[in-house]
Amino acid sequence: MIDTVGLTIEQTAVNNSVDFMAEVGARINVDIKRSNEYRVVGTYKNLQVTITPSLVHIEGSLPKYRYGSNLVTLEREEPGSIIDEIGAALGLPLRDAFVTRVDIAANLVMNNLPKNYFPYLSSLNNFDRNIIRGSLYYKQTYRELYFYDKVMEAQKHNDPLLTPNLRGKHILRYEMRFKRQWLQHHFDHKIKAIELYGSASDVCCELVVEWFQRYEAIMKVGMEKPAFEMTKMGLFDWLLRNYSRKNDIIKLIDSCSVKGDRKAARLKREVLAMLKKCDHEDEDMVGELNRKVWDALEAY
Repeated sequence: MIDTVGLTIEQTAVNNSVDFMAEVGARINVDIKRSNEYRVVGTYKNLQVTITPSLVHIEGSLPKYRYGSNLVTLEREEPGSIIDEIGAALGLPLRDAFVTRVDIAANLVMNNLPKNYFPYLSSLNNFDRNIIRGSLYYKQTYRELYFYDKVMEAQKHNDPLLTPNLRGKHILRYEMRFKRQWLQHHFDHKIKAIELYGSASDVCCELVVEWFQRYEAIMKVGMEKPAFEMTKMGLFDWLLRNYSRKNDIIKLIDSCSVKGDRKAARLKREVLAMLKKCDHEDEDMVGELNRKVWDALEAY
């Protein structure tokens, strides 16, 4: 389930025996416009590479590096072997590199168009929810969740593994990005690439569990029946649920109140309780998505 990783290796890891700018720079496709005497910027296959005299930063999708596509889900042992392969190609001991980013992802084959599931995924505590260019985002400073149509994205990038059979499927991709600051805080130390190696990697297992738990923490909202109780509260309840399918109500309340406002805190509790208790149909779509995410976790 590991996809994109970011790795930074410093001069101290090679005992100053490698001239990063000259030796590693000679192994990549240099972008002349973005490079200067202080840094070299370029690519190696699908990887973005930035080189300074004191460090090399590498970032990119591991399945795309090996297979040319992230329609493939890597086996547990593969991230380590791919990182070793990249290290050999660039002349760097990448096992000692610090991890600055890890993306955990799964491609979920669904019964409906991916965008049809977005209204069922409502707020997530401490994350900002937005739909941008057909993708659903949950963002905070050092972690991000993405839900999008993988077939559409693969078509846009001429994915070599997008077969006619896959084109006819509804593939919802759910990925979660972990940045360096969160990784260091969560694990209480700077993660090294070697910690991503092997089928029993504690770091990978914890990140996959976090990927699942953040999905579980998203409030799921069903599509309620068009009929409602003919009272003011019945109408309010129906309007509230409809609004919540496209907007983050908690974020709205926060934007209209001041920090520490007890009335606002009480209102948020009441709104969340109302959204949870309402009867609604089409729960099977939420149930389907729940099962697919759980299946991906179990498969790992």
